[in-house]
Amino acid sequence: MRTADHWMNQVPDIISEIAALMAAGDIAPTPANYEFWHRYVTEADAQLVDAVDGVRRVAGRLSARDMDRIRRELYGRPNDESLVKLIDQTQAQLQRMSTYVVQTEGDTRVYSEALRDGQTVLANLHDPAMQRALLAEMVAATSAMIEKAERLETELALSCQEIEKLRKDLERERSESRTDPLTGLPNRKAFGAYLEAQAARALADRKPLCLVFCDIDHFKKFNDSWGHRLGDEVLRLVAQSLEQMCHGLGYAARYGGEEFVITLPGKALDAAEDIAEQFRDFVGSRTVRTHQSNREIGSVTLSLGIAQLRWADSLEQLVERADAALYRAKQMGRDRVCTERDLEAAAA
Repeated sequence: MRTADHWMNQVPDIISEIAALMAAGDIAPTPANYEFWHRYVTEADAQLVDAVDGVRRVAGRLSARDMDRIRRELYGRPNDESLVKLIDQTQAQLQRMSTYVVQTEGDTRVYSEALRDGQTVLANLHDPAMQRALLAEMVAATSAMIEKAERLETELALSCQEIEKLRKDLERERSESRTDPLTGLPNRKAFGAYLEAQAARALADRKPLCLVFCDIDHFKKFNDSWGHRLGDEVLRLVAQSLEQMCHGLGYAARYGGEEFVITLPGKALDAAEDIAEQFRDFVGSRTVRTHQSNREIGSVTLSLGIAQLRWADSLEQLVERADAALYRAKQMGRDRVCTERDLEAAAA
């Protein structure tokens, strides 16, 4: 597995490769698009890499439409009401701009025809009074056209400002709706969309999928003994460790409080258990220090529970079994991994 240090050393090359891939597909350099390609280039999501490579083998590049399709398949559709509302507002504003432009094109065409006809008539007129009258009409038409053009310019300028504001709001809302602000991991909402999409994919392709619930043991003591600031640092430590260990293997998210969740597409129960044990060992080997005095206060232990998706499962059933396996790990003394097999053995 490639480590975080490996990717840090490759940052300039990664940025260049991302820029080249986006340019090849004529893809707008938005934060969301950059995140998509960063996950591809760094191989952070094996499912994403496979999907992108499949399109590139056929078409040679990935278009914005291809990106949207892959996002829907892997991560589901955004279901946040405020996000959908912003998208609707953006589309409505773009439609208004399109209407302005179409209307002005029609006005311009009418004006051009009137100007051309006026020039023809003027060339055949010999009465000065009629010439002056026709010239006055042409001047009035030109003034009206200039006024319309200025009005269009103002409307377009205002629309561009509104579109830019909506774009920023959209990016912020999309980020906030999918990201936990404390740890930087995807949040529970993002996890739900990802799990729904991946479960459907796993069942369709008849491939395994496992869910791992992870809870920080005795987390309350960190807050009670050292304050919430240290508790936040512990959460960040676990989140960073999760992100590093799951790189290219699965999708880690903060589920809530001191609980995290990992989706492992393509992994059966035994493989998922091995990954969970490695993660438990990895976090347990790291030392927590106080922020001010740099004093060592011990290590962090984790309890983990794992369940594998079954053919007749609902997502609620899968989550419940993984959560029950986590509870079993706590019952057995914490700092351990339990699977749904342990639940069956206990029931027997």
